[in-house]
Amino acid sequence: RYSLDYGKRWSDILVLRGSKELGYDFSVSNQSKPSLSIGSQGYAVAVFCSQDVSSGFYMLEFQDMGDPSMWTLSYVDLSSVQKGSFRYRIENIHDMSIDISRNNEVLIAGVGDVVNISSNHITHDTPIILFSNNGGKDFELIFSEDTPYQNIGLEKTSVSIDRDAYVCYEIRGNGILCLYFPDKNFMDGWEDFSVESTDLTVYKNPHVYTWNDHAIIILESITKDNSDIGFFLTTDSGSSWAPGVVDVASSDYDERMPALCIRDKKFVLSFERGYSVYVTESTDLETWTEPKKVNSAGGDIYPYYGFSDFGNDYGIVWGEIEEGRPVIRFYGGSADIRKGLPDILIVENSVNLCNNNSLILKKTNNILSFEIENAGSADAGDFIIEIYMKRKNENESTPVAFKEIYGLKSGERMRVNITLFDTKLKDMVKALIFFVRVDSLIIKMDPPDEVHEDNESNNELELKVNYSSIFPRFSWLENTINNLLNGNKEEEYQNVEQLITQVLSEYLS
Repeated sequence: RYSLDYGKRWSDILVLRGSKELGYDFSVSNQSKPSLSIGSQGYAVAVFCSQDVSSGFYMLEFQDMGDPSMWTLSYVDLSSVQKGSFRYRIENIHDMSIDISRNNEVLIAGVGDVVNISSNHITHDTPIILFSNNGGKDFELIFSEDTPYQNIGLEKTSVSIDRDAYVCYEIRGNGILCLYFPDKNFMDGWEDFSVESTDLTVYKNPHVYTWNDHAIIILESITKDNSDIGFFLTTDSGSSWAPGVVDVASSDYDERMPALCIRDKKFVLSFERGYSVYVTESTDLETWTEPKKVNSAGGDIYPYYGFSDFGNDYGIVWGEIEEGRPVIRFYGGSADIRKGLPDILIVENSVNLCNNNSLILKKTNNILSFEIENAGSADAGDFIIEIYMKRKNENESTPVAFKEIYGLKSGERMRVNITLFDTKLKDMVKALIFFVRVDSLIIKMDPPDEVHEDNESNNELELKVNYSSIFPRFSWLENTINNLLNGNKEEEYQNVEQLITQVLSEYLS
């Protein structure tokens, strides 16, 4: 699926049928673990493996993301590759990753078996790297027969290319390995940097990102079964590396699956915590903003997500389970993206307390009525409105009632009536006690911030009220109840309930 408006609308699902030229039918074989990168001017390439071939992989090129007729599927055949005086066959490629630079240079890496056709020598499960300086038309293949990095459990590849090129792997259960090429010098082979796991600390899920002559490997650092986000940073094209930790992503909770990019001169880091996606920002990799949750409440996050590039904007894509179905979610986090968002607000001077003309207790104002509006340029999904109460001389607010709104279209206005309490005798007794010393009612729209808005500052309104605003015929009871409950003892509360029940019964009779 693709989106041309920062994730607000998505295309229908498009299914690749396979390569007619090669006679492969994807409907009868398995394709897995796609990796996609977007270069300059919207040019994008995805790579993936397929069960129908053993000596190559597929590339899907997007010359125009919004025009599927211009998408090109091609097969990269590695069954017979000349390198020096030998011929090789690359087999069983897996865990592929791709990155495209600002100049549309393409870096692809994975793990595979290198078969020397001449000697029949096989180098198992070793790094396989491809580089193109012309947008993927031609590739240079990089591998090594005598590398120590073979058959050691390489997986979860991450690549990044700018002035230099970096390829990072997790070594299953044993740490991380980074192969890098300063100044993109692939002729002399790679340089390496590795960090081994210890009895105390295990490193997992590395994500590498490079800019200028800097690079950072952001990863999970697991100590005593608790996962935090740490990193290793180089500022001299890999000559030296310094460790670091993201303080706001180091807690008693497990922080996992980090991904990082730079946008608007800020580092933007996403990670998973408690089956939710969080984002934090920094200008110096030392001080980070308080993490903000960006996915909807209650969704179980798939163990995969990452950044998607859109020019100078950024987004995060993740998988989520919604009503038992796997769905794809998208979050856009820049000012440019926010221009196309909803803006739900409470209409000024529309709030009042009222009643439903109950024949039992007339003029008891148990309904808070107000208008809401979506002043943004996009429709808003479902959200919750919650009502809170503040008492005199207290800072804390107490929840009173809530109501779910099932969407609000752009430009739509509607009146909302929220019942604060029922006017049945038993409920009235409790309400007369509950609202003693009431000072204000607070309306909070979308308090979990599940609706990403153009303006988050207009979602709350405080209405000054007093006891007689709600109970005009029983205002004289407030001081009596307050004095009786001063000790706040359980037997006193029961006595007050009995007293109020008696008063109301006499009133109704």
